Amino acid sequence: MLKPKLHFQRFEFKYLITFDQLHKIKSFLKRYVELDKYAQQTRSGFYEVISLYFDSPKFYYYQEKVDGVKKRKKIRLRTYRVNGQFIDYAFFEIKRKHDAIILKDRFLLSKNEYFDAVQNNLKPINNDDKNKNNIVEEYLWEKNQRLISPKVLVAYSREPYLGKFNKNFRVTFDYHIKSKAGASLYEYNSDLDNVLDEGAIMEIKFNGRLPHYIQKIIDKYDLQRIAYSKYCQGVETCYYNPSLRISKNNLLIFDKVL
Repeated sequence: MLKPKLHFQRFEFKYLITFDQLHKIKSFLKRYVELDKYAQQTRSGFYEVISLYFDSPKFYYYQEKVDGVKKRKKIRLRTYRVNGQFIDYAFFEIKRKHDAIILKDRFLLSKNEYFDAVQNNLKPINNDDKNKNNIVEEYLWEKNQRLISPKVLVAYSREPYLGKFNKNFRVTFDYHIKSKAGASLYEYNSDLDNVLDEGAIMEIKFNGRLPHYIQKIIDKYDLQRIAYSKYCQGVETCYYNPSLRISKNNLLIFDKVL
């Protein structure tokens, strides 16, 4: 098994593109990027990302996003499907956003550990893994303060690429985004609703300066950064409470509703 990274700090910019733009952009990027090592192991060049998001009974994290709070977080469980099969492990993650900077911390769970964590609701850990302890303690604080629990399962296909000359640069194309209300990471089946019907989300992930070839793409296709949240779109798709819903056509641009 390839050793996964457990801590990230980087900029993340998102753009909504058409499938026609997707094919043209990938063709242009061939000289600069290559499939990441995980996608190289697949038959199709992409894998499926499955995430189970936690929130409070009144959807505290969702409301923070809609309100444009600059400093916010998401708590989720995440796993992947490769060639139609679940991998043997999952991650428990806390993803924070501080303005344009993304920080993500996570720890690894085997399938058995996942089911045990769900059954026993993640308890404090007595070991020397400070990263894991800190994540669990933060989760327990949030659970006690906000009564968080699993709310939405989000799944999509991802094509991930790394810079050939800058391994800290990453661009991903996410599409066929679907969701369902649920409480299990492994409830992935055909019973999911479409979240994004047309096009894909291109995510640029980097430290330092934006690569010049990405700026060329942005200028050529007149792309506009969007504050797109798969979780929020999943909430709006799955829950029909009018106090939660905003139009799926109202993309959040720079944290403002158009």
